[in-house]
Parts: sequence; structure tokens; C-alpha cells
Amino acid sequence: MEIRKIQKTGVSTMTVSLPKRWVQEQGLKQGDPLEVNVLRDGSLSLNSVIGERDEQVRKIVNVDKDEVGQHLMRKLIAAYLAGYDIIEVRSTARLDYELKREIKEFSRLVIGPEVIEETSNSIVLLDLSDPAELPQRKCVRRMHLLVNSMHRDAITAFEENDDSLARDVIDRDLDVDRLYLMVVKQYNLILKDRRISEKIGVDVFEGMNLMLAARLIERIGDHAEKIARTSLMPHDEGDDKMRKNLRGLSERAVKILDNAVESLFKRDIDEANLVIDEGSKLVEDCELLKPGGDIKGCTSLNENTILDSILRTAMYSIDIAETAINLTINKD
Repeated sequence: MEIRKIQKTGVSTMTVSLPKRWVQEQGLKQGDPLEVNVLRDGSLSLNSVIGERDEQVRKIVNVDKDEVGQHLMRKLIAAYLAGYDIIEVRSTARLDYELKREIKEFSRLVIGPEVIEETSNSIVLLDLSDPAELPQRKCVRRMHLLVNSMHRDAITAFEENDDSLARDVIDRDLDVDRLYLMVVKQYNLILKDRRISEKIGVDVFEGMNLMLAARLIERIGDHAEKIARTSLMPHDEGDDKMRKNLRGLSERAVKILDNAVESLFKRDIDEANLVIDEGSKLVEDCELLKPGGDIKGCTSLNENTILDSILRTAMYSIDIAETAINLTINKD
């Protein structure tokens, strides 16, 4: 941190000198314009208008002959989340089949990056996504709709022994994961470039809370997938009453999730508190049906697994409602 004194020039003009190192890093010279923003806490933010260029930021990922596919995947995801426009994978030797397959799998797991160039020892991916076309709020909305349908269909697949529907639910979880990674990437871009924040209409604090909510929705999606996978496992018909109980608890959990997400976007603290109260009651009801609870409930492993996923859905929905309260209080 540097301390600068205010200088008075002329009758009423106040000036502050800029750090020389920063000026050099930004490539500024006398007469260049600067963007000055007054932040909510009273501080000032300076942005170089010169820096508003369409340069694509490139990340080179070097691999060696002993590189493990999963290790490369982690590097690629990290580069994607950091917001690099171009990711180039280079190797001193020929890229083997496993690594090439992992790179192409990466482009399937995220939104935007596509292979645009390939040689024997390198592959270049270009991120074609535009934050303005799929901003954080829209991503979270789409995640919610996907997870809602996944949970409902997973329960139906279990009730009706519908393996095809269960596999469809499992496939949809990839779409939820892709959207979540997009939300995280956009938050990192907001931190780096205020112009992105203005472009998508989300400030740093809201971006952080949307990312937290997206993470919770992604976890709910994982539990919908878990229910679907459970329905694919061999199981007996079970108790009809217990199946009805699971259906009822599931419907309550999905409704609580819906209300939690609405409280987030409406900035409605009263609705968020209602979600927390109803979610807590649902958690208690689920606990009663667990083995050892006060009510005779789940007698099979599959039923208990599904009950636990319903309980987790309610708990994560409570967390979303708490995120809504935090966001709303800060924005008021």
C-alpha cells in the first residue's frame, strides 16, 4: 500500500499522483483517460480505459511424458476457472491417446472451450462463451430448474423401477456441473475485471453469494443423481406406506428448494425465514424415519439412502435461504 498526499492545483482542483509502477504496468502515458468509480464504502476504484482491449489471455499448460490424465484435467479446469480465453497444452514429446482423450473430455465437461488447433505435441482450446449471454443469475436459474426436475424424476424412477428415467437423471447431472463451473469462472472474472461486473450486472458481493448458492444447488443435484443410481440397484418392492412417505417428503423438499431459490432472487427475508423453518421441520421428520428413530420407517438400505438424500436436499435448501438473507441484508 502506498500513501499519497492530495495536491491543490489551480483554484479548486485536487490531484493525486499515480504510482509509477502501476502506470508502467498499465502502459499509460500523459493524456490517457482513466475510469474513476466511487464504491459503496467510499473508496475509489481506478481502471485503465486503455486496458479495455479485446486481447485474448492465453495459458500454456506444459505436460511431460509421464503426465497422468486426471492430473492434466485438474490443470485444465483450474485454467478455465481462472478465466483464460485460450488454453494451450504443450508437450516436448508426442501427446499420447490418453491425454488427448482427457483434453477433449475437458471440453465436454465445461461450457465454452473448443479445440481449434491440434498437432502431434499440442492442442489449443478457445473459450467461445460470452458472460453476457449466460450470466451468473441465468446459470443459477437454469441449475435450479434442472435439479428440480432431476429430483422429481429420480423419485419416480425409484417408485416405478424405470431404469431409463434413472439413467436420464444421471446424464443431466453433467449439465448442472457445467453450469456450476461457469458460475465460478464468472465470479473469478468479476474479481479480476470490473468491466465484466458491469457487463453482467453483478457486483463482487452478489457474485460471491450466487456462487455459494450454485454450489449448494450442485450438491442437491448430486443427491438427485444418488437417488437415481439407487433406483438402478436391485431392490424389493418394499413397503407401500414407506414409499408414499418418501414421495411426500420428496415433494416437500423440492418445494422448500423452490422457495429458497425464489427468496434469493426476490431478496425476500420473510420467505427465506419460512424456508428455514419448514426445512428444519422436514429434517426432523426425516430423522424420525431413520433406523433407530421414533417411528418405524426405512427397513431397507435403498430406502434409507433415498431418505438421507431428501434430508440433505432440505439442509442445503436451508443454506440457500441463509445465503439469501446475507445477500439481502448487505444490499439494503
